[in-house]
Amino acid sequence: MCALSKKKIPYLHLIDEAIGLLNTEIRLVEWHIKFPEQFGKHTDKKTPSPLYLTDKTTLINIMEMVSGLFLSKDIVYQNGKPNYLVDLSKGFEWLFNIKISDCHQKHEDVIKRKPGKLTEFLNGLADLIRKEHDKKGYR
Repeated sequence: MCALSKKKIPYLHLIDEAIGLLNTEIRLVEWHIKFPEQFGKHTDKKTPSPLYLTDKTTLINIMEMVSGLFLSKDIVYQNGKPNYLVDLSKGFEWLFNIKISDCHQKHEDVIKRKPGKLTEFLNGLADLIRKEHDKKGYR
């Protein structure tokens, strides 16, 4: 009956074509839900950061900074709520083009360090700032 209708009434053919397009769109949405990683590759491309770490910088040193900032609660989301450790880690991953796998475990690794090494990297950064301060003659 549908084929006869197309010959007699041309606009029914257009309706059938529109239904076909909608069915295709529905299939694409279903595939997007079923295989999100395949669709994400093309739509979720971020511009890489121009910054990289030197070979002497370790991930645990970066995680020391991440942990300190996370515990300070000085970095928040737009709505004012405290950030999640995972999101803060992802920010540093993007910033320095690195991969911090299992940030919760690395955070614990920083926290359970021996007291003499607990904030070794951050102390080194503070020393560098003090030296620059003295070098420029500030009081």
